[in-house]
Amino acid sequence: MAGIETLKRLKWDHLFSKETLEASSVVTYTSGTMLCSNDQTITSLFVVLEGRVKIYTLSEEGKLRLLRLKAAPTLIGDIEYASGRNVLHTVEAVGTVTCLKIPFEALRRYNRTVDFTEHLLKGVSEKLFIEANASSNHLMSTLEERLAGYLISLSESGNELFQAEMSQLKRKEVAEWLGTSYRHLNRTLQAFVEEGLVQRTRKEVVIIDSEKLKERANGMFYE
Repeated sequence: MAGIETLKRLKWDHLFSKETLEASSVVTYTSGTMLCSNDQTITSLFVVLEGRVKIYTLSEEGKLRLLRLKAAPTLIGDIEYASGRNVLHTVEAVGTVTCLKIPFEALRRYNRTVDFTEHLLKGVSEKLFIEANASSNHLMSTLEERLAGYLISLSESGNELFQAEMSQLKRKEVAEWLGTSYRHLNRTLQAFVEEGLVQRTRKEVVIIDSEKLKERANGMFYE
């Protein structure tokens, strides 16, 4: 299985037993595909082997809010596996994403190892801490900080994906994730242009000064 070779390269192969891997499958998702959605029931753990995903949730006002962008390797569904609850946050592929899909039943039957349990516990704890911190930061941060952090975090995805996410079609979604209006987002983006932080045309957005943009983010990153 190709996924096993990737796991070895990522140094995650020790986390899963032979029997667990035999019960698993490698799945590739195209950009924009939902790996799982809020409040959905899932029965498999996703090990992201290649690509990036974005994770977002519903705010108390019923609006979408971006939590973070995650690059491989990462686990999706670990909190749901550990808690037995429905999906906590929506996870969407950013570009092409390849995952090893492992049935929960196989994990329970064949994978009760110390290495996996420790990795799971550490990962779940980190996610809960990051999400609690992100919620607090989101409420206290300015739109300028959120947009600057989003641009810097997104730029790690590569130029093609960066342009796709910052296209006119996607910008309304970006505005909602960042907790603002489409018009306010465009005004803020234009302010960045006037400051010399980014360059903007009808077709693309280009980061000109990443260091100053990082300063404007004031620690508000989505990684």
